[in-house]
Amino acid sequence: MIILQATDISKVYPSGESSVTALNHLSIGFEAGKITAIVGPSGSGKSTLLNLLAGFDRPSSGSVSHQGIDITGMPETNLASYRLAHFGFIFQNYNLVSILNAQENVELPLSLASVPKAKRNSISSEILKRVGLGKRTTHYPNQLSGGEQQRVAIARALATNPSVLFADEPTGNLDTTTGTGILELLTEPMEGSQNRTLILITHDMEVAARANQIVRIRDGKLEA
Repeated sequence: MIILQATDISKVYPSGESSVTALNHLSIGFEAGKITAIVGPSGSGKSTLLNLLAGFDRPSSGSVSHQGIDITGMPETNLASYRLAHFGFIFQNYNLVSILNAQENVELPLSLASVPKAKRNSISSEILKRVGLGKRTTHYPNQLSGGEQQRVAIARALATNPSVLFADEPTGNLDTTTGTGILELLTEPMEGSQNRTLILITHDMEVAARANQIVRIRDGKLEA
């Protein structure tokens, strides 16, 4: 089943008196429960594609739909709520809130979703245990290693049990051993996540080799 579909999407950015085409009439579908790796040289349009799929940006033309719902034309307020309910995000630079400890960072999307405090505590504690940080819940980002920060970011992304998980170079800032552990966390089945779809950008072909599908982009077009 196709859970996420991009149909003939293009993204054009103005550049002075001219323009730059970041994506050029690209169409692709993502199956539920599958892992897709997006690869390609720097400047090929990978991050632009991820941002459009995740609803962080809107295409200049074409559409993106999730579970048959067109998210392209949603008002921003509705789209923000939709992202919170259905999508999870993991960034290369972790994007943790420095004044919140590990547990508070994981609880943040649950708080935004108005989940009661007791349930937030229960969910965040359980997920942090799953990612191996059960004893680091009160530590702040500057007290954690890069690998531990990325595990917190993964726990935060999984907290709302999203149907689609996006990851932008999730192992890019980590050593090989730590990166392998992070990748295993992302790809291993978790309770209630059998149909979770993982879409990740990577320059590491060993990471890409774990995917069910590899999408190669060059010059804003689908190459293979």
